[in-house]
Amino acid sequence: MDGWWACGAAGHVERGETLLEAAGREAAEELGVELDPTDLTLAVTTTRRCVIPDDLEERVDVFLTATRWRGDPSILEPEKAGDLQWWPLDTLPERLVPHERAALEAIASGQTPAVQAMGFAQHLTLVAAVGRNGVIGDGSSMPWHLPQDLKFFKATTMGGVMVMGRGTWDSIGRALPGRRTIVVTRQPDWSAPGAQSARSLREALLIAGDGEVFIVGGGQIFAQTIDHAHRLIITEVDLGPAGSTRFPPIDPEVWAEVARLPGDGDVLAWVTWERR
Repeated sequence: MDGWWACGAAGHVERGETLLEAAGREAAEELGVELDPTDLTLAVTTTRRCVIPDDLEERVDVFLTATRWRGDPSILEPEKAGDLQWWPLDTLPERLVPHERAALEAIASGQTPAVQAMGFAQHLTLVAAVGRNGVIGDGSSMPWHLPQDLKFFKATTMGGVMVMGRGTWDSIGRALPGRRTIVVTRQPDWSAPGAQSARSLREALLIAGDGEVFIVGGGQIFAQTIDHAHRLIITEVDLGPAGSTRFPPIDPEVWAEVARLPGDGDVLAWVTWERR
């Protein structure tokens, strides 16, 4: 998560070494400080996963604390870290890796040793308006203006977390009130009022946290998430506009239609599908 703060020393336990030995080795390699294993205290253990399978994001993390060490902490691996600072536990930085924030907040509260689980309760819901020909856009703007569907979209996503690509953000043009918005963009310096940015889809999902996450576009984001989604909410639009951005095919062997709300005008229906 480039551009985010994280604990100063971390790494994997290597073959043949204990957890405490690994912690001491990593502190020496990355910070240049020497730790005595007897000075290390178990603080938090976290089990975590990402709804999109990834070995790097499905693991057990063990956090250890120490109040004594030898040497002055410094960056010894500049290719891995851009800065090093002390932060009071009651004023942690905003862009702090989510599972590390949870661990540090547990330490700050004195609720240690603690066991935490993150990412296991996350569910993806894809929300899209789809034309007769499968088109959802032309890559730069909405292919239609459907006030009744905008009201439905607002009611569906209100109070939730939305993940979208940069093109979808640009087509909307602003942060929608009452919802948390995470924008996936490759531009490291991109920012906009009311939005959080992520460098990748997996990073966006880590930021989103547990619970239901609404994936709202565009085409590439839909394509990357439909195989891992739990629910689809599709507006069937009785139009066939030109456009290169399409919603992925909905396989009836994978998805079951569980609800259909009739629409009016150019909206044929609002349809809910759940994974079989």
